[in-house]
Amino acid sequence: MENLSLVSVIVPTHNRPDFLKKTIQSILNQTYSKIELIVISNGKSLENEAIIQEFSDPRIQYADQQNSGGPAGPRNHGLRLAKGDYIAFCDDDDLWMPDKLQRQVDIFNKNSDIGLCYTSMQRFDESREWVEPKDNGPADLYSLLYRNTVPISSICIRKSLLDHYSGFTESSIVGYSEDYDFVLRYSFYTKLCHINEYLIKYWSGMGRTSLKSDIFGVTHYIKYLKGILGCYYLQYKEGRVGLRHLFAPMITQVTMITKIILCNILKKLKIVGRL
Repeated sequence: MENLSLVSVIVPTHNRPDFLKKTIQSILNQTYSKIELIVISNGKSLENEAIIQEFSDPRIQYADQQNSGGPAGPRNHGLRLAKGDYIAFCDDDDLWMPDKLQRQVDIFNKNSDIGLCYTSMQRFDESREWVEPKDNGPADLYSLLYRNTVPISSICIRKSLLDHYSGFTESSIVGYSEDYDFVLRYSFYTKLCHINEYLIKYWSGMGRTSLKSDIFGVTHYIKYLKGILGCYYLQYKEGRVGLRHLFAPMITQVTMITKIILCNILKKLKIVGRL
C-alpha cells in the first residue's frame, strides 16, 4: 500500500446525520483503501461530530465552518485540507459501490492524459432504485451545455489540475449550480473519462430539495434556471465558450424549465380541484 496514491474524498454535509452515516460507510467500504475522508459540516453540528466518533477511523478528518449557504464553501474548505494525489467528491446523501475508487485510480494510472474520471449513476429513494438513461453517458463541453451527465458524487480528479484551475465558484451568480460550473470548467481544461457502470447511487427522495413554501415550485425552478444561465455566462466571460454555442442551450433550458413549471402548476391545480 506504500506505493499507492492517496485519494482525498471530500464530503460536505448539513444537518443530515442519518444520511451522512450511510454515505461515510459506503466510502470506508471501498476496495481501494488508501484514502483520507474529509467531512466538512456546513455549520457546527454535535450530531455530525458524534457520527464521526462512532466510526473511530483514523482516515476520517472532520471540520466544521460557519454556514456558507451551499456546498461550494465546504467543498473548497475540504480542498484546502486535502493531501491526496486525486480528489473525489461525494454529497452527504449519495452512496458509492465498493470498487468505485479502484476503477478510477486504475484509469488514471493507465492514462496520463485523462484528468477527470466519472461514472454512471443509479437513482434511489425511500422505496426503489431506478436508472434514467438521460442521466448518463460520455460527455464533452458542448454536450454538457445541454445536459449535465457528470454527477458530482461520481467525480475523481487529479489534484494537480485543481491546484492550477481552482475549486468551486462561491459566487451567487451560479447559485446552487456550482457543481455544474465546475464540470463545465474542467471539461474545457482536461480530457474526461466516463466509466459506463453504475458505481454511485444518487438520492432522489424526500429531503433533497424543500419546496414546502413554494407550492408550485416556481421559485425553486426560477432559481435553478438563473444558476444555469450564470454558469453559461461564466464560461463565456472566461473565454471557454463563444456566444454562438450558447444560444441553443439557453433556449433548451428556458423551454424545459417553462414546461416543468406549467406541468407542476396544472398537476397541483388538478389535485386542489379534486379536493
